[in-house]
Amino acid sequence: MSDPSAQLHAALATALQQMEELLGQPLAITPSLDVVDDANFWALIELQADELWIRASTGVVSTLTAFWDAAYASETFLLGAGRPVTADKNDMLHLSLVWLMLHELQHFDLNHFDLMGCSFVGETAQSHQFAIATRVPAEPNPLPDLPVSDLPKVPLCLELQADHDASELLLDAYSADEWENLRHRAMAIFAVMMLIEREDAKNAAPLSTHPKAATRIFQLLGHITEMPLIPAQRIAIINGYDTIDPDDLPSNEEQTAYGKEVSIPCFFDAVNLAQIAGADSIRQDLGEAQDFFADVGVAKAADPAGFAAFKTDGARQWADLVLFNETLKTYQTLPDGLT
Repeated sequence: MSDPSAQLHAALATALQQMEELLGQPLAITPSLDVVDDANFWALIELQADELWIRASTGVVSTLTAFWDAAYASETFLLGAGRPVTADKNDMLHLSLVWLMLHELQHFDLNHFDLMGCSFVGETAQSHQFAIATRVPAEPNPLPDLPVSDLPKVPLCLELQADHDASELLLDAYSADEWENLRHRAMAIFAVMMLIEREDAKNAAPLSTHPKAATRIFQLLGHITEMPLIPAQRIAIINGYDTIDPDDLPSNEEQTAYGKEVSIPCFFDAVNLAQIAGADSIRQDLGEAQDFFADVGVAKAADPAGFAAFKTDGARQWADLVLFNETLKTYQTLPDGLT
């Protein structure tokens, strides 16, 4: 399949199917997709009265295609971090497009339009010129109780919220039989995050509405490292346990192997992809593996007093936003927050 419109429509269909299967119900409004013939990389979701639209450029497909072509031409990427990359290139392109669609849909599902007092949310600065509808909010500031100095953090938190839920949907539930697929899906997500930052940097656009790609990757890899524990955590919640029953956890051997075959390779996949994207700033923001995973450990402890010890730029911005997100959640009905 080489037609960009067909590829984007297929990705949206997969995203909607994944949402319905995992959440047990379809999206409240069935979205329409408008594919715009434009070489630039951009996408947005827009609410017009009772109609939901996703608008995306053909450049999304061509940019991602060129990115994955370059990745699969790189021996460094294909060799991975001790485990070769075996995913099909076309599958990686499709997964990247599906995650982008899931991310857009989460802006609607999490009610970000009303929270922001706007009718659309876009990825990359160029998307704004393609929004059709406009809506003047009832109040100049839809969050009047927040200090003005905190308002710039709102769109950043909303992006991380959409990232979190879209990634959970694409990664699916933990299974010891799905480690390789999990790693591939993580790479597909990394690609979109990096290209959004790269495209905005290329157009000299301030990244005021999106966190750093390294921050988004830090949140994602934090979730990935936690995935083997999530089934036991949910059992504890359902049964009202104060702590996790050790018998519900994977064995120590499985957890160790998971770190070596999934978590650590995923970090080096992100490093390799940043280099392929020509995004030196993202590579620098990710830091070194030892520092990155030390920061993940601090984040898992969930003690804000320890956040001052963060060593990487992505972790530092995540810390700033995750603390503010607790305040922001009081203004919205939201599933689990940033993880």
